[in-house]
This record gives sequence, structure tokens and C-alpha cells, in this order.
Amino acid sequence: MAEVSFDHRAILIDDKRQLILSAALHYPRSTPEMWHYLMKMSKDAQLNAVETYVFWNLHERNRGEYDFSGRLDLKSWCELAQKLGLNVILRIGPYICAESNYGGLPFWLRDIPGIRMRTHNEPFQKEMEKWVRHLCEYLEPLFAPKGGPIILFQLENEYSLIRQNYSSEGERYLKWCVELGNSLNLGIPLIMCVGSAKGALETLNAFEAHKLIQPFFNEHPNHPALWTECWTGWYDVFGYPHHTRSAENLSYAVARFIAAGGSGVNYYPFHGGTNFDREGMYLQATSYDYDAPIDEQGFPTPKYCQITKLNYYLQKYGDLLLSLERPQVQSLGNEKYAFIYRDKHHSLVFLSNDTASDSLVNFEGQNFILGAKSVMLIGDGRVIMNTGDLCYSCVNYCSAEVKRIGSLSFSFREEPLPEKWSDLFKAPQILEKPVEQLQFTKDETDYCWYSAAFKVSLDSPVDGKLEIRGIADLVHIFIDGKYHQSTKAPLEEERGCLKGEGFTQTFWLKLLPGKHEISLLCCALGLIKGDWMIGQENMAEERKGIWGSVLWNEAPITELWRIQPGLMGEKDQLFEEVGSAFEWDNNSHAGVDRPLTWWQADFDKPPGDDPLLLDLNGMKKGMAWVNGKCLGRYWLVKAHEQTNWFPDAPAKPEQTGMPTQRYYNIPFEWITGKNNRLVLFEEMGGDPHQVAICRKVWMKFCIHKIS
Repeated sequence: MAEVSFDHRAILIDDKRQLILSAALHYPRSTPEMWHYLMKMSKDAQLNAVETYVFWNLHERNRGEYDFSGRLDLKSWCELAQKLGLNVILRIGPYICAESNYGGLPFWLRDIPGIRMRTHNEPFQKEMEKWVRHLCEYLEPLFAPKGGPIILFQLENEYSLIRQNYSSEGERYLKWCVELGNSLNLGIPLIMCVGSAKGALETLNAFEAHKLIQPFFNEHPNHPALWTECWTGWYDVFGYPHHTRSAENLSYAVARFIAAGGSGVNYYPFHGGTNFDREGMYLQATSYDYDAPIDEQGFPTPKYCQITKLNYYLQKYGDLLLSLERPQVQSLGNEKYAFIYRDKHHSLVFLSNDTASDSLVNFEGQNFILGAKSVMLIGDGRVIMNTGDLCYSCVNYCSAEVKRIGSLSFSFREEPLPEKWSDLFKAPQILEKPVEQLQFTKDETDYCWYSAAFKVSLDSPVDGKLEIRGIADLVHIFIDGKYHQSTKAPLEEERGCLKGEGFTQTFWLKLLPGKHEISLLCCALGLIKGDWMIGQENMAEERKGIWGSVLWNEAPITELWRIQPGLMGEKDQLFEEVGSAFEWDNNSHAGVDRPLTWWQADFDKPPGDDPLLLDLNGMKKGMAWVNGKCLGRYWLVKAHEQTNWFPDAPAKPEQTGMPTQRYYNIPFEWITGKNNRLVLFEEMGGDPHQVAICRKVWMKFCIHKIS
């Protein structure tokens, strides 16, 4: 059992100040078989804690039905951390953001009458409290005062992003969150990240938190400076480039924050992992690699090596750092400083250059060359590390190489349009106008069909305009059973107001005069993660499918609409073993470039222990399954330039013109020795003959110890 508290300088465990260095490891974004390895890698990187969000949207997919099995076995995750000597930071939320579907909230909340998310609202607060209490009862033995590893817990998250939307009602809600946290009697500090209320510790999120630390101390003089999310890279969204952050810049930011008086850093994420199934937010890529220190498949990167060395020295001098109220700060010229920690026995000096140019500085009679945006650490009089010098010490530096194992032999099966569905599933909703799809799909599928008849008059132009005012996210257009067009990429992550241009789509079609049947397959790409993605409207307003007008040459289509959720292949479970009982066409070339096509291929587990990847080169957009488990959404849309990306952010976009994601993670635990089944649903017509199972091979170089 441990007593956890805090003072103005640090978190205290049994009255001793602790420098918290933590790894963000999200338990659902990896498999239980990986957890020990990831935590051991974290401990080897000189970290003393692990952190995770709690994913309410996954634990309670159906109201009142709780799931803590498999990837959701949070209790086992916490117990494993304790066995390895790691503390746990638990970010309950239950709103978590985290690029998770609906920001971590379960979809069914949306349909509770009168609900408004994340403000003073009885329906929302009632469900939130019920979940939080259930979770804490489930985890009760694992909080530090009961002998467990959990030392901090968080309610809410990043409320400052929406604070202006809710005014006094938002403040009442935050105060209620603190009261709820206190009523749990967990005996550990409550934290709130970037937006808090009295009674909770405010914490920071940033690429470079040292820029925030002095205003933080001014506003919260009795709080230690905890950096809850030190962004190690950035997440990827379909249609835009991958972002990377250099190891040198990350280590600079961490060293600079600690130098300025910070006392806790959580590397977010340390291992990002994978958004399996449909678990990512709107537009989020299936990979959550994030350019993290440990990559998606579990390989350490040069960034891992760099921060391991930094963490080692921060831990070595941790008692010195925290024994002093603040460092002695000496200016060395324009935006260059010495942060001095010194007592009778030891000293640690951080020489910092915050400029974009190399600089020569003089400190205590010695000259030092400091690289641009770098920190030099001088421990007990000798230079022990320079963040500007890339370090390959303490572990193997790895370079991963993807190798194709062999081609796959595919068979295919067509996905029928709704009018050709079997009688068992022909039960459409017939309405006078389209209605958004989530009330029918319940977010259990991405897909929903909207069909109606309409007439092209004799005096209409050859090129007609189809306009849909109020649609999300992506639509495939079929006229008289023939595919015509799909939504053009890229889509914007923040699309604006639900009645705005971001939710209007226009298509030009050539149609002969006469009566036609239009079928629109609407495809969701994940639910939003916050109000700002829909023009600061409340998350309860989230919608998919069609809810506005469908116009042909400016005239609304007024015939009755048939709305049918899902796909026939989903209802027949073609991705499950039962799918093998259905007839498949072995003439795979006949299925190439056909939209709405199911593909399957069998493969044996390759020899060796290297991680497996699915190369989806040649495909366009859809879903992928292995042995009935969903690998996630795929969309090989080419990355476009991200014009609204922050120019001064240290995470930089890579080249455009390549797919945002081509390779998809296959957990070893999901396959068997023989006869593994891969199933793809291709929406837009691809060529599976280029698809392959690949190995990600670790190329090892250079090993030596920290000195």
C-alpha cells in the first residue's frame, strides 16, 4: 500500500517526491500477448510508469453490457504493470479524445433523449457517473492505497478546446466532475488535462511544454508541472501525409521542460499501436504508429534509443532535481540559458539553445557549441549528453525492412445492390425523405443504402448535376444498377457546421432522359472525436449518411426513399468461417475493378517470428479481416498536401502522392499454423493480385552501454 499526494514541486509517493517518466500504452491498440513486451521495453527505457486512456466506447458497446475480455482486459494490464514495477496513470475520461471513435464515448449515448455531451446535462452525467463508478469498483484493488499500481487518475480531457461553447454550464459540469472524483474515495490525486476545475491538478499537452510552464506556474503555484501528453509524433488521417518528429527534437523538448522545472512527462504515445476494427475516429487511419519510440509492430526506433539515454540521466539526477524548488537560471545570450541544479554533493546543468541556429556560448569559463534547438546536459562537471547528437546507445538501433512472402490466390463474390437482396433481409425503411443513418445502423456498420426513383426530363442537359446537401462521410453512386462516381478525396478532418459546405457533395453525371433508379451507398469513416470537427456543435449532433436534400439539376428528388443499413455480405458474415459455405468465384481476374466485391484468400503462417503485414497495394477502399477478426478500414487514397498544418510544429509531413497507409498490421496471435483466411470487402473496385502477406524484418546495428 502506498500513500500518493503532491506538493508544488512533484507527485509524492509515501512522502517522497517522484520524477514521473511514463509511457503511453493503450491496451486495446495492441494484443494481450504484446503487453509484457511493451511494458518491459518501457522499463528498459528507464521509465517508471505507464499510462492509458480507458475506452468506454469499447467496454460498453451496448448499454449495460460490459466487456473486459481480450484486448479490453484492463485489470490484467494493470496487474502486469505492477509485476514489472511500473506505476499506472489511468485516464478515465470518460471523454478521452485519443483519436478514438466518438472520442471514447459509446455511440448509444447520442440517442438518449435530451442528452448534451460534456456539459451540465443530467442524462449525460447520469450515464457518465454510472460508468465511472462501475469501472472503479472493477479496478478497486489496483489503486495505490489498496496496494495497487494506480497513482493518478483523470476525469474529462482537454476541456479548454470547448470551454467557450458552454460558459457557466461547462463550469458547473467541471465542478461536478471534481465532486464525482472526490466521491470515489480512491485516495490518489485527480488530474485534468488542459482545462480543469478547483480540486483537480491541471496538466499540460504540447509538442514543447516548456513554452507553457511559466504561465502554468503563475496560474497554479501549488501544482507540480506534469506534461500528460508529450507528443512523440502525430496521428495520420486518410488522404494526408504521415508526420514524423525527430529524435533530437523530442529529447530537446523533454530535457528543456525538466530543466525549467517540470516534474513529470508522459510520452504520448510510447507505442501507438493499431486502430483495429472500426475503433478509430472520423478519418483516422487504421495505423496509430504516430512515429512513436516503439513502432506499430513493436520495433524500437532511433527515437527510443535517444530518449532512453535522456531518461537514464534524468532518473539518475532525479532526487537532485526535485530537492530544489527551482533551478538557478543564467542567461547566456539571446534565447540561450543555463538551468543549474546544484547541492553540496552533485550538480546537473542544462545548457539550452532555443534558437533555430547553432550557437557558441560561454558557461563558467568554458565554451560550448550548442546546436539549434538543443540541450546539453552537464552532470557533475562533465558533458553527459547533447540532445542535438543522435544517440544509438543502450539498445539496438533498428531499421525495419518489409519483405513480401508470396502472392495470394483469391476468389470473389459480388455484393448485391439492395433490390437484389434475399427476401430474408428485404425490409427497408420507406420514407418521404432521407434520414441520417446512425439511427438505423447504430454504428454497428459503416454502410447504409439510400435508393429512390427519379426522372430526367427531355429538356434536361446531357450533363446533369446531382447535389446532396447534408451528407457524411463518403458516398458511392449507382444509377440503374451501374456504378458512376464516388466522393472525391481528400475530406477535411474539421468539416465545419453540419449545414455547411463540408457536408455538401456535388457530382456531374451524364444520364439519358427517362426514369432512373438511384442507389447511394453511404460509408461512415468513424465518428467525430470532438465538437470542433462539426463547427463546435455538441457531439450529440453527430450524424452519418444523408439527412438533407438530394437534388437533380437543382430540383429535389421527391419520390419515396428506401433506406437499408449494412451490406448483404455483413449479414451473411462472409468474413467469418461460415462464409466458407457460400459460393465464391475462383476466376479472380473476372472480379478485378468491380465495385462492391468481396475477396477471400487462404494462407499458411509463414516461418519465423517477424511481425506480419498485409500489403494492400492495388486495392482502393474497404475493410479487411483475418480469421474473422477485423484488421480495420483501409483506404489507399493518395496523401494530399495538408495546407492547414502548423508551420512551426516539430512533427513534419512527409511526401505527398503516396497512400496514407499501404501496409496493415496482422497480429501474430490472430493467425494459426495453416489455412488462415483473409477476407476483403472492396468498395470501389481494386486488383487483389498485388496484395501480399509481408514480413517486417528488423535490421540490427550498433550496440553499446550508457556511460
